[in-house]
Amino acid sequence: MTKQIRLKRRAAFRYVFRKGDKSGAKDLTLLSARSREGLKIGLSVSKRVGNAVARNRVKRLLREAIRPLESVLNKDYMYVIVARPSIAELGFAEVCEQVKLVFTRAGKLTC
Repeated sequence: MTKQIRLKRRAAFRYVFRKGDKSGAKDLTLLSARSREGLKIGLSVSKRVGNAVARNRVKRLLREAIRPLESVLNKDYMYVIVARPSIAELGFAEVCEQVKLVFTRAGKLTC
């Protein structure tokens, strides 16, 4: 995931949490809301996932799993991916499958 598309502002996260449509998979939840700024993606990994090392690992895995999907995502939305605690035990291939599944269920892939 490139730095240009990262969702950083707290107000933007709050907007997506309040107005966004939800879709889920076993270990992830995707929230999506209309965006004026183009494609933006944020990650939410709470302390329930684990200690700082585990949370940072999950965020790294999610960013790398999103990277190949950037070109086929609907550019008119902001997305927030919320990680559930069970994701900390998964490997990279399983995280990639979960990310693709959650975007497919939401209908946000433009391929």
